[in-house]
Amino acid sequence: MNPQRYGHYTSLSGLMGIVKNETLWATNIKFLNDEHEFQHALDLIKEIILKAKITPADSNYSRYQEYVSRIGDKLNSLDRYEAESVFTLAFSEETDLLSQWRGYCPSNNGYCLIFDVEQIYEAIKSVFDDCHLVKCVYDNAQKETQLKKLLNDNWAKYGQIEGEKEKKGLLDELEKKLMLLASYFKHPSFEEEKEHRIVVLLTYAPDSDLRFREGRFSLIPYIELPAPRKTIRKICIGPTAHKELAKRALETFLDKCYGVPTTLIGELEITFSGTPYRPW
Repeated sequence: MNPQRYGHYTSLSGLMGIVKNETLWATNIKFLNDEHEFQHALDLIKEIILKAKITPADSNYSRYQEYVSRIGDKLNSLDRYEAESVFTLAFSEETDLLSQWRGYCPSNNGYCLIFDVEQIYEAIKSVFDDCHLVKCVYDNAQKETQLKKLLNDNWAKYGQIEGEKEKKGLLDELEKKLMLLASYFKHPSFEEEKEHRIVVLLTYAPDSDLRFREGRFSLIPYIELPAPRKTIRKICIGPTAHKELAKRALETFLDKCYGVPTTLIGELEITFSGTPYRPW
């Protein structure tokens, strides 16, 4: 089976931090570049619940109304509070995409680091118990199918139990599953990215885990994830007017970080973007 090798776009300072410190940053989901992303998923979930048909004549009508109401409370909690514990790290199948260079690599000074993502995932699992490697879903019909199955399976169990403790436990489990789905349901307009994510769910983030960086409009909370240098398979230098200079400087930096000449670093390959240079 071929290894999953996906790209992570970043600026020059981002590249230096990743390689030098052997870490990647997972950002709180409410502070991603598209601030409406998580809300898009929650709105879709609410819409599907409202579409469900059950009549007062149904013997389970009152139980179902209770179920829907309690899910609504869970969704409102996700929207207001629980999303603070969701952190995501993005990779793309497309490692030379113009929209990604523009979005993540300002001033024509960007890089795409291609990782063996499965190896990264294994390293992260050794530190964070509740983490997931997922492929983003863009198609609304596919999202609806997944959500309906989850809600129907949960309802089948909910309708059979009576104890409040058991009901609460089932709904708490559903809340976590909805939160995970919402973390990788993306708007169809972003489909060209072919994004995969590592999602970390933190029920409690101790001070030692939670960090902050400067954003365009506010502080952005994030956590650091292990990213051993050996998981980097290729570095693509983004569109630039100074290709050879950028390559020589990168090779010198890598030599220092790895402690050996770049030519001796196993599978690591340095390439250039095929996207024509345009100042933006």
